[in-house]
Amino acid sequence: MSAPSAGLSPTSSSAVDPKGAYNPRKRGRTACTRCKHRKQKCDDQWPTCSNCAKAGTECDKSAVSEDEPPAAYTRALEQRIAVLEARLSEQVHQRGPDVPQTPSGGVRTQSRNNVLAEAVELLALGSVEAPAYVGASSGLNLAMTLGEMVQATVWNKALPLDADGSRLGTNDGTGSSRGARTINRQEIVARSAEPPSDEHGSSLLNTYLNQPQTRYPFLDEREIWDLHGKRMNLHATPVQQLTKPERFGLFKLYMVYAIGAMLIQLTERSTATPPENYYMTALQHLFTARESKTTQNVEAMLLLVLYHVRTSSYGIWYMIGLAMRTCIDLGLHTRRHEVGLDRFTIQMRRRLFWSVYSLERTIAICLGRPLSIPDRQIDVDLPLDPEDEAWEETGVAEIASPSRRRSLSLAIWLFKMRRIESRIQFSIYRADKPLSALTPKMNQLYQDLESWRSSLVERFRDVDLNYPMCHYHRAVRLLIQPFLPLLPPSDPYYLICLRAAGGVCQAHKKLHQSLEYGHSFIAVQTVFVAGITLLYGLWTQQHAIWSYSLSNDIRACSLVLFVMGERAPWVKKYRDAFEVLVNATMEKLENGVNNLAETAAVQMRNVTNNNTEYTNEQFDNLAEGEDGDAWKVVAELANWIDQPEGSLVWMPDFELLQNLSPM
Repeated sequence: MSAPSAGLSPTSSSAVDPKGAYNPRKRGRTACTRCKHRKQKCDDQWPTCSNCAKAGTECDKSAVSEDEPPAAYTRALEQRIAVLEARLSEQVHQRGPDVPQTPSGGVRTQSRNNVLAEAVELLALGSVEAPAYVGASSGLNLAMTLGEMVQATVWNKALPLDADGSRLGTNDGTGSSRGARTINRQEIVARSAEPPSDEHGSSLLNTYLNQPQTRYPFLDEREIWDLHGKRMNLHATPVQQLTKPERFGLFKLYMVYAIGAMLIQLTERSTATPPENYYMTALQHLFTARESKTTQNVEAMLLLVLYHVRTSSYGIWYMIGLAMRTCIDLGLHTRRHEVGLDRFTIQMRRRLFWSVYSLERTIAICLGRPLSIPDRQIDVDLPLDPEDEAWEETGVAEIASPSRRRSLSLAIWLFKMRRIESRIQFSIYRADKPLSALTPKMNQLYQDLESWRSSLVERFRDVDLNYPMCHYHRAVRLLIQPFLPLLPPSDPYYLICLRAAGGVCQAHKKLHQSLEYGHSFIAVQTVFVAGITLLYGLWTQQHAIWSYSLSNDIRACSLVLFVMGERAPWVKKYRDAFEVLVNATMEKLENGVNNLAETAAVQMRNVTNNNTEYTNEQFDNLAEGEDGDAWKVVAELANWIDQPEGSLVWMPDFELLQNLSPM
């Protein structure tokens, strides 16, 4: 018969069923010494077990304290952890800006001293802003943990960690992450920026709003100016007292400061505070974009990409791809997810989606990567321009300052161009069909580009069209360049392609004559590939296409790469490689040489004053020298330019060239 329930220990009450009957399947946590030595089952009777009671011996069950291992050991560990967490909390409060502790159940970071690891963790967690988009063929939703893994993986790709996960890698200016210097959270706090003065802050904001915002208009300009006006009060408020919207506002504001300062720096004008300091300050508030399926999360990724696109291409394809997938998850690409939203919210969602779309298309095409989503899956309309009459219906016209109702005309036309470039990418740059079978597609795509150009000129009659025309020329080169080995020099498309490549170089030359233009790696890729296209035509066709205009275009490309190289050291390898290829091509025009690799080796000998006669087989070994980056680029391009007649070899993509380094 079981003992009364009142005689049970509180810690062993779980071994009794609701009716008070003893359940033999449930064991107590501890056994008395006699039962343990005899290897008998010790029941939950307390203070004397049934076995000892029947034997009439003394039971030491009450003496078997729960403080013995392993319970005591576990309790000691818990107490020690509590002490250490209290000390850590004190240190964080003494340092000032803090990164909140991880919610229970979250993915643990590898080091509490790693601000990026914590940012990755926090961005991979959280609730959602809206019901996720589910396509007709999606079946079941993927597990949330998979989404968290993707988030963490992408953020690590974009902003890499050390092997031990303890430090944050920063780019060293070479365009590669190899050998990047690393910083920890203490240095991030130490290198934080103070709020800029009214004059300097306004200059940074205007720089951003006059350049990136006109092409990617996803930020609310009124909100940015409002945050700028409150920056001193927000800075003076203890971080612990700031609300989450205020901290996310600070993240956006300081990222805008950082991008504006970067643009000013790339024009060789001095800034009161380096852009890296504003960037470090923004990172301290990055955790506020923690919800993995919100428009705030997308805005954060877009701002980070716009900052890093001016220093390197490393990781940004992963980041912008995740931003696009998050947009799809939120349903920003479909009209049916706009039902029930106010008109202003609809317009801001459209601005955000098309900004991500435009930048994702540009980066993927530059790096030779596939696009995230085909256009046939997108049915959301383009955003309205505040200059259009329909904008008045959004209900914000009366509260928006006329001086800050910036036109979206340029952005909308660039969005339309990206859609044409998407069709080019899907139709021409494919591996399932030979180029010869794709030639008929070229006519219609070229007509689409011509229609875009004609409409642009008609719409902006008295406006400087140098920048949008640069994108037009780039798209024409993108369309025709793969077919050059198939086309005779007498074919109209051959000369159209060369004129487009020259137009890219001349347009960038004009842009660099302005103090307001700060280039990115996208601009470097655009100019360099355009120049190589000119040299390819000249090397293969020689005097059949030579002209004074072609000579000026090559000179413009050389000049632009020189200016870019002086402002960003990582561009110098492209500048030097282009100069070697130019000299080799001119040598062929004059003396009729046949092998680009051998001719380029001679050019290297002239530059280094080395009298060694290089052979084609020895050419690759030149990459081990001081200027190895440039010579490896030359060697890779020489293999493409020197391809046998009739063979179709794709031009090396820019990502491959960028990843080349001295052996």
